[in-house]
Amino acid sequence: MAEDCSFPGATKPLGRDGPPVSPDWWQTMFDEVYLLTDARSVGNQKLTSQEVDRLINHLQLNPRETILDLCGGHGRHALELGRRGFLHLTVLDYSPHLLHRGREQARRANLAVAFVRGDARRLPLAAATFQTVLILANSFGYGQDQQEDEQILKECSRVLVPGGRLFLELPDPLYLRTHLLPRAWHEAEAGVIVCRERWLSETFLTCRELVLSRQRGLIRDCTYRMRLYEAPAITASLHRCGFLRVQVKGGFSPYPDPDEYGGLSTRLLVTARR
Repeated sequence: MAEDCSFPGATKPLGRDGPPVSPDWWQTMFDEVYLLTDARSVGNQKLTSQEVDRLINHLQLNPRETILDLCGGHGRHALELGRRGFLHLTVLDYSPHLLHRGREQARRANLAVAFVRGDARRLPLAAATFQTVLILANSFGYGQDQQEDEQILKECSRVLVPGGRLFLELPDPLYLRTHLLPRAWHEAEAGVIVCRERWLSETFLTCRELVLSRQRGLIRDCTYRMRLYEAPAITASLHRCGFLRVQVKGGFSPYPDPDEYGGLSTRLLVTARR
């Protein structure tokens, strides 16, 4: 496999925002193919354990807290918290495939983690239910516009108890502007090769992803996008949505070689109080 992946149709000049992206790309992206393409992150138990170590230390989490892992996929972080004795854990995600996988893992491990399907813009959860809401691993910024992103923050505020906290992990725009590779590839499990072409603007990180199987050929050609937030912008959004005492810390990476992981490489850690 050559390092220069071929992207059919990408030879014409494109603006800095990259190719058009469906506003609903996130509704179909997170499936069994995603679990292959991102296995080195979302399927890496050692990495998940290290991330949870840092999460507990950074937030001083209490095992008796009510915690919502929002846009949590198959609940890898919540399941690890459950293994460590955390008692009140809920995962909410839109993907039926990921939720099914998480429920099965919880059942096999006898962990009391609840898995709920829903849209983060309209949470099917009661107000003032949780002490902590987590949005981890860059699962924020998928809205069609900033108002959609802020609707998620308003819902987080609604389901938090007074004094509760929200914790976000976001791509670090400064790091991306100095380190992002415009093209990258890696070989995943089961003979699957993942090629990504990226565009970076002041507002968005856009990625076109080709997934090829050595046995079956092309199995995915998709484009997705996330909005980038500098510290002042996310702080302003959180204030508009009812949060106080916002703290932003940059330069966090869970990877030994962060340059290979695109938007996940280095993250902003954002904490805000309801």
